[in-house]
Amino acid sequence: MKLPARRVAEVVRVLMMEGLDVPMARMRVAHCGGWRCRMECTWRRWTGKKESEVPWPVAVRRAMTRLGPAAVKVGQILSVRTDLIPAKLAAELHSLQTEVPPVPFAELREVVEGSLGRSLSEAFDAFDEAPLAAGSIAQVHRARLPDGTDVAVKVKRPGIDARFGQDLDILVWLAGQLQRHVPAARGYRPVAAAEELRRYTLRELDFRNEGAVARDVSERFDSWPKVRIPTVHQATRDVLVMDFVTAFPLDDVARLEKHGVDRRGIVQLGMEATLAQIFDFGLFHADPHPGNLQCSPDGELVLLDFGIFGRLDDHLRRQCASLMWTLADGDVKLASYLLLRMASVEPGADVHGFRAAIEARYSEWRGKSVSEYGFARLVYEEFALGAASGVIFPPDAVLLSKALVTIEGVVLAIDPELDLSAEALPYLERLRATLFSPSDLVESLRHSAPVWWEIAERLPLGVAELLERSVWPHSPPALPSPPSLLGPALVVAGAVVAAAGLPPVVAGWPALGPLLIGAGLWSTHHERRRL
Repeated sequence: MKLPARRVAEVVRVLMMEGLDVPMARMRVAHCGGWRCRMECTWRRWTGKKESEVPWPVAVRRAMTRLGPAAVKVGQILSVRTDLIPAKLAAELHSLQTEVPPVPFAELREVVEGSLGRSLSEAFDAFDEAPLAAGSIAQVHRARLPDGTDVAVKVKRPGIDARFGQDLDILVWLAGQLQRHVPAARGYRPVAAAEELRRYTLRELDFRNEGAVARDVSERFDSWPKVRIPTVHQATRDVLVMDFVTAFPLDDVARLEKHGVDRRGIVQLGMEATLAQIFDFGLFHADPHPGNLQCSPDGELVLLDFGIFGRLDDHLRRQCASLMWTLADGDVKLASYLLLRMASVEPGADVHGFRAAIEARYSEWRGKSVSEYGFARLVYEEFALGAASGVIFPPDAVLLSKALVTIEGVVLAIDPELDLSAEALPYLERLRATLFSPSDLVESLRHSAPVWWEIAERLPLGVAELLERSVWPHSPPALPSPPSLLGPALVVAGAVVAAAGLPPVVAGWPALGPLLIGAGLWSTHHERRRL
């Protein structure tokens, strides 16, 4: 990878000036702008200069602010990914803001017309040149379609893709230096994290993804009369055209009261809509902060900006729901088991330390009030504890926990005594019946019928092999054999036979079921001894 030397020097110099000079020296950064800089890095590394008095998360935030819009956006995305960075850094980056001057309208006109393939006058009946908002990636303008529909037009800044590409390449290079030279950082897998962040960020730079998610979620909320997602009229890589909606941030208590909106009602609606996205739809807004979660003057909940979103398959939804139930019920040991089942455990991971940290955090939560330590924050921190211990969770599960803690922050700003776990309990109870219904199990078995058929075909031969081993235990196999799956297969087959009540039935019990289960357990024990 060929890095732009001038930008590398600028990035490293800013990091050092903001108080990260010692970490830069430890990372043996050699691209930092000439022989004087390299000599200074070497001198600091050899002399063991003390760390800056500025906390390092604060130094990183300041550096990202100075490095401009691309770095700020990377920091904002990282703020919801405690599986990639330490939780204290994520918390610091969450406050990242930047004052971005708007792009001159003449430059923006070229982007809009080139992306839509027609002139501005053909695409819109009116287009306001003054932006409604200017962000690090795009700015938003108000316009009107030829049919009279008022729309908001989100336009990407010219050249932002190239600038992001440069900074993301430098991020991957810095992550490699960090992983190579700072052992304490290796548990966070810096290179893998940086490469994933690059993929994730490039996805957000394509507005077609945001448009598709917004349309999908809007369709799923079609039966919710008080939830509104602006209709997407057109989505290209660089331009997104959607309905203009008059609304204000959900935590603006003064405006809620001015318009006579029921505060408790809108908060419950926001919470239920978030839970529905996660557990009913499996497709959710991953950063529902007040700028993206708004209220219309007539009390509608308005969801904006689906640039950051998460997806959960049925299996992960059941795991996450079970985790919330067990934490709410107080079964922390079962919760730690579910967390480990959900995660991938890296070689050398500190599983015992992870369990102990979970229990300690849970005990702390039990002793706090709702306003001091909310339930969503507990779920979020249980996930955040994993990265430091080598326990790696699915990215979308981490996004789920961040979405919950963000909505809880909005809830507590409006009603500090509202307990998310208590308010969500009726919904979770209904969810239990939905996610773990017998009909779903039957449907799952039907879809996996080819697997069960193969097991049934191999079952007689497997039983014969099992009997042969029991009669001639010292007889070596003709060929070296891998670990056998016969035992687990027999146990599962026995359970299915017993549950279905298949004949022969003795005294009301399907005799073959317990026999197969017993044979499977014996086979598993024998296999373990063999290996």
